[in-house]
Amino acid sequence: MMAQTACSKSWTDVNVDFKRGGLAHCCYAEYHDFPEEYTKNFFTNNMHIVNRRQDSLDGIQHPDCNGCWRDVKKGVPPFKDWMNKWDNFDNAKSTEPQVNYIEVNLDNTCDLSCLYCKAEESSKIAQEEGVKVVNRTTQKDIEIFKEWLAETINNSTEQITMGFMGGEPTASKLFYEIIELVETLDASNVILNITTNCNTKDFLFKKLLNTMDKSQCQWVMNISNESYKDDSKLIRYGLDWDRFEQNLRTYASQEKVTRILFDCAMNVVALPSFPKYVSWVHNIMSQYDKKFTILGSPVNIPEAMDIAILPRSFKTHMDEAIKLVNENQLPNWSNKKNTLVYFEGLKSRIGTKHHADYKNTIAQLLATKQKHKKTDKLMRLIDPLGE
Repeated sequence: MMAQTACSKSWTDVNVDFKRGGLAHCCYAEYHDFPEEYTKNFFTNNMHIVNRRQDSLDGIQHPDCNGCWRDVKKGVPPFKDWMNKWDNFDNAKSTEPQVNYIEVNLDNTCDLSCLYCKAEESSKIAQEEGVKVVNRTTQKDIEIFKEWLAETINNSTEQITMGFMGGEPTASKLFYEIIELVETLDASNVILNITTNCNTKDFLFKKLLNTMDKSQCQWVMNISNESYKDDSKLIRYGLDWDRFEQNLRTYASQEKVTRILFDCAMNVVALPSFPKYVSWVHNIMSQYDKKFTILGSPVNIPEAMDIAILPRSFKTHMDEAIKLVNENQLPNWSNKKNTLVYFEGLKSRIGTKHHADYKNTIAQLLATKQKHKKTDKLMRLIDPLGE
């Protein structure tokens, strides 16, 4: 049976957002708050997910998945169509999860204040803007999660991927608290996937490397960046490029790290130096045997950062990046086809919501950031482009 409404993520994914105080099953689905009283069973068989699984098997569009249903109505292939991993659901039961992916959104602790980010995702931005971000994390929620996590890892015969997001996970106390628990378990079937800005300072970096050395897990590092050197330092304010490169080289030579994913959040001011960044990635990774790839997603909020508002002439930057990928012959590049699909998608996005006054739109946003960042220096990226 292959119900048109069914998706494997309802059974396989557990998405925990501590700072929001909620739980989802699939990053594209609705989150539900942790209740006042609950047990570890909540993480895999709460009322919402059991009902959603059964509805999906019965051909009913559950409201948790409204993001996908909206796409279906628009005639756009929904997220579930390319994320569903099951060919049929003959043996699927609403109360029998098969967890193989756990995503943990920790807190907003972060040492960078990226132009397109917000206070809820960065403590540095919160500090700059004087915003008090409510963190709904409670020790009770952490302890119940850890109890569930230990049981899940100990009882699993399948490989489990744990993805950590922030803020910056390597700067989060909660990250190390959870990893310390994982270290006590038979975690040889666990992959730890860390999304990091790769700007981790020395004392924390040593702590992270020590944690890697002691763990039984495989580690996959998602390196978050999309621009080159001086441009990158202005877009990702607080970035030390030399430290960024040194940390990357250390990951590339670290035995426990099995793969590096360069995770690009493409935006209007990163686009001009993106080909240089791609070339730099090629150069660095040509010196190591580590598997790597380049993927990501475009920034769409705020709209002034969305490459869709640029003139179509800006596509030349992506043409250059695509040419670099096609010409590259590195044997350690994995999923090169997916990289090209991603790059072509970025190229096709440029100009789809073109603003005739795009320069002014971008300049106005940058002006609001000038108090804490040197955004006036980014104006050079706006004025000459696309002309």
